[in-house]
Amino acid sequence: MFIAQTAEQAKIRAWLEEQFQPDELRAVEIVTRNAVRIMDRYHDAALVVCRQDGAIEIVPDDAEAC
Repeated sequence: MFIAQTAEQAKIRAWLEEQFQPDELRAVEIVTRNAVRIMDRYHDAALVVCRQDGAIEIVPDDAEAC
């Protein structure tokens, strides 16, 4: 997966582990302190963002991580 460097990234990692089987994600890349880019086995990419209120959401890859 990836090594979390912030509390937000740790929340994202835990969420990803609950949502996806290990073989479903091809790559996970840290983008910002509160966002990572995921790529599935079909090469579809998205951003997973941890919002200030702790909510985790998936947004299109072309969206800006805030």
